[in-house]
Amino acid sequence: MTQPSTDQRSRGELIAELYDRHAAGLFAYCLDQLGDADSAADALVSVFAGVTTVQPPRAALYALARREIYRRDIVYAPPSVDPVADPASALIERVLRELRPHQREVLLLSAVCGLEVEELAWVLDVACDTAADLTGSAEHRFLQALKHTLASVGRVPGHLAEIYGALTVAPIRDVLARLPWRPPPPALRAMVHAGLSPAEARAAVKRSLPVKPLWPTTPSWPLPLVDPDDASSTTGVYPVPSTPSRHELTTEPFPSQTPPALEEAPRPVPEEPAAPAQPAAVLDPPHTAEDSGASLFTPGPKRVRADEPVYLMPLPPEPSPPAADDPLPGETTDVFAVIDLPPEPPQEAPAPEEPPQEAPEPEAEAEPEPEPDAEPQPDSPKRLKPIKIGEHHYDWAWELIGFAIALAIAMIVFFAVPTIVTG
Repeated sequence: MTQPSTDQRSRGELIAELYDRHAAGLFAYCLDQLGDADSAADALVSVFAGVTTVQPPRAALYALARREIYRRDIVYAPPSVDPVADPASALIERVLRELRPHQREVLLLSAVCGLEVEELAWVLDVACDTAADLTGSAEHRFLQALKHTLASVGRVPGHLAEIYGALTVAPIRDVLARLPWRPPPPALRAMVHAGLSPAEARAAVKRSLPVKPLWPTTPSWPLPLVDPDDASSTTGVYPVPSTPSRHELTTEPFPSQTPPALEEAPRPVPEEPAAPAQPAAVLDPPHTAEDSGASLFTPGPKRVRADEPVYLMPLPPEPSPPAADDPLPGETTDVFAVIDLPPEPPQEAPAPEEPPQEAPEPEAEAEPEPEPDAEPQPDSPKRLKPIKIGEHHYDWAWELIGFAIALAIAMIVFFAVPTIVTG
């Protein structure tokens, strides 16, 4: 190849130089994020295919690789380290896989690919201080998980104990360097240098890992109506079972509760409802109809309502003469009753004293005959002595005096307590 007259290099030479510098880190980054070597090679070819004649910075190449990763499907790749042959590397790989996806990506870009904080901020499209915080958080989480895993290992041989002890104090870059990061396929370099398209590179790269894509076709929209090729065909990948499995079988129908003979027999024609039964012991006369089979809506003869019976009330009993023990009209047996006395006549000059004459006793009246319907009255207690004229009870005065005394005691206590407390 002849050197161009100007100092500018050709695009092929620029791509070859960039591939020799950054292909290993870019392929390791794409393979770790996608999990499939074919998808990682396809993404790497797409990254170098977008390079122009101007040399891009390293962060721009990783930013293009990150964009190509988000355009492709992610598959699960089995562990690449045998725990029997190299238990220390298998332990490191297990700890790295248990990290969160964004922490694993940041740790891979900073420790394995060697990006600075400014370059990491460009790739992740964040500020520099945010990129520094993400890097510190990912490193702290990885070291913490590694120490916990080493502490739970238990007793190990002598040579492994030395390796495990060195892992706790070694830098993260040296710890991750023990993992077998896979280099890009040799045929990929020739395809990139020859300027092949991504489709030709994908067909030429040899499939190395026995992984199955999550989706049967390439991510495109709208999806094709027919299978484009054998790689995206679902024939043989998802075979149609000849018979349904036992747990997919339909359940047997529930047995019929009605005998088949009754189901096949014709249903009887509904008849007209019969007249309701006549209740016993009614006041109205029984209903008579000329035709017992007549319709219920046919009006019957008008019923004649019987006259209401005439009820005679009993006559009031005649008043009986008062009994001898009953009080007179002017007397009362209530002790607390107040008797209204007629006004006293004006006093006159004293008349000459005459010997008192005894008043004739009233004749005992005949006791009234008891009424037939009246209930027998219990024996009344002994008649109380009637209140004489001039005897009065002043209970209200005693109540008023007691209330005044209680009020005085309350006032004394109310005014005396503050004086006692303050004194």
